[in-house]
Amino acid sequence: MNSLINTLFNDLTSKTYTKTIKSHISDTGDVYNAEVELPGFAKNDISLLVVDNTLCVTAKNKERSEKFKLHLWDLVSEEHISAELKYGLLKITLPKRTVSDGRKIPIK
Repeated sequence: MNSLINTLFNDLTSKTYTKTIKSHISDTGDVYNAEVELPGFAKNDISLLVVDNTLCVTAKNKERSEKFKLHLWDLVSEEHISAELKYGLLKITLPKRTVSDGRKIPIK
């Protein structure tokens, strides 16, 4: 199941070194959890931005810089994404987009 989720979201890849970054994405029911190893970067060195259904992660300090993209495919509620950096591990919480029951549209 996790390999399906990783394939769906695409593994995070570095544009700087064109290598696969150590990451893990899991489905825990209401949310997807992404963990990305970013050793050597402080919280202030990392920025996250959602553009056109893609989560862009940029990490830059004096020694190096990394850029990653994670395609969300309309599966994630973009306005509720949160992130935490602890001991070089960036944990990103991606709440799933809810499916509404719809609404009835009156005919005029």
